[in-house]
Amino acid sequence: MVKAGVKSTIAKDKLSITVWTYPSKKGYTNKLTKKTFKNKCPVCDKAKGLSLNKTYNTNGVIKCKCGAVYCGVSGYQLNNKKKAAKKLIPATVTANGTTKVASSQTQSQICGLSHATSLTKAQNLLDTSPDYKGTLKIPILPNINLGDLVQVDFDEFPELKGKTLYINNIKEDIDNQTYTLELIKGKSHYENKYSGTYIIYDKNGKLIKSSSKNPYKAKCSNVNANIGLKDNSAIAKRIRLKGQKLGTIKKCYKWLRVKSAGGTGGWKYKSYGNHIVKSEKYNTFGEKSAKKCWEKKRANCCDFAWIFSMLCKGAGKNVGIRKAKYTTLKGVSKGHMWNYYGSKTYDCSNNALIMIDLKKVEKVK
Repeated sequence: MVKAGVKSTIAKDKLSITVWTYPSKKGYTNKLTKKTFKNKCPVCDKAKGLSLNKTYNTNGVIKCKCGAVYCGVSGYQLNNKKKAAKKLIPATVTANGTTKVASSQTQSQICGLSHATSLTKAQNLLDTSPDYKGTLKIPILPNINLGDLVQVDFDEFPELKGKTLYINNIKEDIDNQTYTLELIKGKSHYENKYSGTYIIYDKNGKLIKSSSKNPYKAKCSNVNANIGLKDNSAIAKRIRLKGQKLGTIKKCYKWLRVKSAGGTGGWKYKSYGNHIVKSEKYNTFGEKSAKKCWEKKRANCCDFAWIFSMLCKGAGKNVGIRKAKYTTLKGVSKGHMWNYYGSKTYDCSNNALIMIDLKKVEKVK
C-alpha cells in the first residue's frame, strides 16, 4: 500500500507534472516532498506521457508510457542498470497554470562560496579526515550527484585554489533553478590548478561541466605496451604469475591500486619522474624499477602503469598504457601515465577515486 500523502497533478497546459512522493533513490531525506517536472520523458523523448505510479513501490514514482520509471524526488531514472540513468527536467507552474522551464544551459553562472564552522561526517570515497568547506551555488545542471568532485578558484578563498572538493549534499531550488552544493575537502596527489570559476567531475572522473577553457595545453598519446611485456626477467615472470592467479583485469586492478583508494595489495603512491631507476626508459618495461617497486610496494604512475600491464598480461589480456604531457598555469611541464583496455580507464596510482583523462579535459570550451 502506498504511503499517505502520495499524489500528483498535471498543469493546465499538460506540459508539467507535480508530485508529492517519498524518495526512491538513496541520498535524499526520507520525507514527503513536492516536486514539479517537465512532462517529457528523457528516455523516449515524448511529451505528455508521464503519470504517478503507486504500484512500483510504496513511495510513489513517476512512470512514462514507454516503461521508464523515475524517482519523484530526485527525478533520476530507477530502472536502468546498464547505462547512465536519465533525469527529468525540473519545472515550475505559474499562477495561471502554465509551465515554466528554465534553461540552465544558457543561464549565467551564479556562484557564491561561504565559510562554515561545523564538521561533517567522514566520507570514505575520498579521504579519511575531511574538513567542511562551505557551499557553492550554481545553476541546475544535468548529471550532478552526491560524490561528484568539484574544483574552485576564487580570489576570496585562496586556500581552496587547486583543492579537490567532494559534494556531500545537494539542495535544489526549483523556483530559482539553482543547486546549492555542500562541499568538503578531499585529497588527491594531483596538483592541477584551474583558472575558471568551477570544474566538476563525477566520482568516476568523467568531466561534467566547466566554466572555463582548458588551461593545460594537454597532449595525450598511447605508449606501445607490447614493447617490454615480452620480458623474461625473473621479476616479469613473478608479476605475470601473480596476474595469472588473480585471473581478471578487475581483480588485478583491485589488488594493485593504491591502498588509500581501496586497493587490497597494500600498495602506496611515491612521487618521482619516469621509472624509479632513472636509466630505464618510460616507454618500455623497467626490470630494475619493477623489482624495486614490487619489493617495497611503492610506485609512481609510470611504474604502476607498466606493472599493471604486466599483471594483466599474466591474466591473458593486453592492456595498453596512455601518457599525457601538459603545462600548468605556472608554465611547469608535467606528465601522467595510466592504463586503458577498450573504452575503460585504469589508474592504479590515483588515490582520490578520480581518473583525469587529459584528452577529455582538452576539449572543454
